[in-house]
Amino acid sequence: MTNRLNKLRKENNMQDKQLSKENSPIMTDIICYLRASDLCEYDIEIIRKELIGMALESQLRGENFSDIVGDDKKAFCMELMENGRQKTNYEKILGILYTITNALLVLYIAEIMLSSTIFNILKYNQFTMPITLGFVVMTLFAVGMGYFVYYYFTKNSHETLKKNRKTQILFLAGFTILWAAALLFRYLFDQMVIINVNCLYPLVAFAVAFVIIKFLNNQYENSFFTESN
Repeated sequence: MTNRLNKLRKENNMQDKQLSKENSPIMTDIICYLRASDLCEYDIEIIRKELIGMALESQLRGENFSDIVGDDKKAFCMELMENGRQKTNYEKILGILYTITNALLVLYIAEIMLSSTIFNILKYNQFTMPITLGFVVMTLFAVGMGYFVYYYFTKNSHETLKKNRKTQILFLAGFTILWAAALLFRYLFDQMVIINVNCLYPLVAFAVAFVIIKFLNNQYENSFFTESN
């Protein structure tokens, strides 16, 4: 099933390329903030389409899009969100499952390719793969930190560049320390095998789960696209 939301998003991406160097960062800040909210993806793309149109018109008139947005971009975003549809719990759950499944699939494939598993497959036709405590904890940490970094920078897109240098250094230092601790845990407990599995079984399971979640997500998004048109 074709995802009509993705079609609209691609159209917006093409239009977005026409924005000037001054207007493009403004648009990015606004959309990042909207994506961190509970506003549904379809409404975000509709708002984005309208804003791009406004920005392009201001460019043709030789005016500044920043004058339309105003100095307080956060307040401007809050105003845009007032009439938008909020995500349902079902939509939120699908979004979380989609992100987690996608991340696990990528990390699992990376583990196969970067470990001795791929060597054993190619040379010995041996598909057995040890699932260690170090790998499990490292994977959970990577998914959690990835979500936190995404949420933090989208939610604070307007203030990120305004943060003082001390705050930026503390954030980077904290992230580095946590990542180093995760790597150390992986190293120390990488020999503690929880279970040995055929590496194809989890790979197929993750892939099937990803396809099913994506299908359900497409169906749900298309239903709102139809209602809105």
